[in-house]
Amino acid sequence: MVLPRSASPDSPRPDPILIKALGRAWQWRRDLERSRISSVSEIARKSGCTERYVSRILPIAYLAPDIIEAILEGRQPAGLTLAKVCQTKIPLDWQDQRKALGFAAEIPLPSNP
Repeated sequence: MVLPRSASPDSPRPDPILIKALGRAWQWRRDLERSRISSVSEIARKSGCTERYVSRILPIAYLAPDIIEAILEGRQPAGLTLAKVCQTKIPLDWQDQRKALGFAAEIPLPSNP
């Protein structure tokens, strides 16, 4: 496999599985907040997922905005996968979230080319 010359180890690496889970979590959060859905079991039933899966995915809807942006842009730490996120007890404090998920204290913004 030959990488394009513009690719480097620091190039963005969007993770479609993590991004899809983030989208689902946000949709479920929105549905809960707007009282369209009233429980994890109802989310599971309507989405065709297990309650366990929904319970593991839903907390990522509450990640710090800069963490979400980094994930969507593929700037998450190399080892950050959906499995790792689901195995991590995600703290409420955004700074603690960054530490728990392997982000630097401040997530650098992408440079404008």
